Amino acid sequence: MKITRIEAVPLAMPLRKPMLMAGRLFETTETVIVRLETEGRHAGWGEASVAPFLTGETTAGIMAAVRFLADAVIGTDVRELATISAAVSKGMVGNPSAKAAIEIAAYDGAGRALGLPVHALLGGARTREPACLHLVGNGDPARDLAEAEAKAKEGFSSLKLKVANGDLETEAETLVRMRKLLGRNIQLAADANAGWTRTEASTFVRLADEAMPDFIEQPVHSDDIDGLARVARAGRIAVGADESIHAVRDIRMLIEAGAASGGAFKIMKLGGLRACLDACRLANFLGGEVNLSGKIGETSIANAATLALAAVWGEPSWGLSLTNGYLAEDAAVDPITLRGGRVAVRDGAGLGIEVDERMLEKRAKTPA
Repeated sequence: MKITRIEAVPLAMPLRKPMLMAGRLFETTETVIVRLETEGRHAGWGEASVAPFLTGETTAGIMAAVRFLADAVIGTDVRELATISAAVSKGMVGNPSAKAAIEIAAYDGAGRALGLPVHALLGGARTREPACLHLVGNGDPARDLAEAEAKAKEGFSSLKLKVANGDLETEAETLVRMRKLLGRNIQLAADANAGWTRTEASTFVRLADEAMPDFIEQPVHSDDIDGLARVARAGRIAVGADESIHAVRDIRMLIEAGAASGGAFKIMKLGGLRACLDACRLANFLGGEVNLSGKIGETSIANAATLALAAVWGEPSWGLSLTNGYLAEDAAVDPITLRGGRVAVRDGAGLGIEVDERMLEKRAKTPA
């Protein structure tokens, strides 16, 4: 079962509708799909999200990193997952999304070879149908409120409003109106994607106090740890970190500094399934909250990995964000689907999905 070949395919994927995040309008998303082949014609699939503002990686950079890291694992038995994870982790500095894609592909390949789901390889499922969080980001109060109400009626119990897109008072008022519309049984959060200054963030916290959001995510720049702590002290709203988390050790630093009460843990930021699970465990040990999520517009390949992690972890206290549903089309023949705000854990071998290779050919792009 030795790994014989690893290739990377860059994709450009359209979103169902534009998403506004910290003043940036996203209509498409870029990602890199990784195919890992072994002896006996087994294959495993992984995905590396392109998000320079999160990991510093571009499409061309991920493609180069995958080619470089492939040399570290080709010839290794795909079932030797600890060895593969260590080789990828030590293979080069940085490039967490590229590393995550190879590790995910190895887990998928091993699972397919052994006839086991990825969650079994990670220790076994603790939950079978976790609740999911829905992102609202239209940049228009009326549309945001209408979408939030519709999703709550659909069954979602956790919603996150994208903010730092316009007037502070208007966004805070929208959050307050959203709380009054949905009531206290809905978990409600705001996500600024590092789009505010300290002063702006502190002002928003005071203005939005009536909404009593469960947390506000990444209100200031990722490097401004003191700024996060100041925002946390400015009001009663818990602060969550996202862009500030790049390694397992970061969550300890953020919680101990009073800069965050928890965070958004992404496989593509932390370099793989194992590291992401370690970060969740550390946060929990330190009394912190956990959101498991992917970047907007990841395909079902990456989301299947996040779902497997959620199955092992259990219900994340700050929600589970699966993002393939924001895509106009998917890379899977049988995409991950949410029903009533929940998602069923996949029990098929590996990631439990069938990749649509014809769609990959259609959406493949040449990196700049």
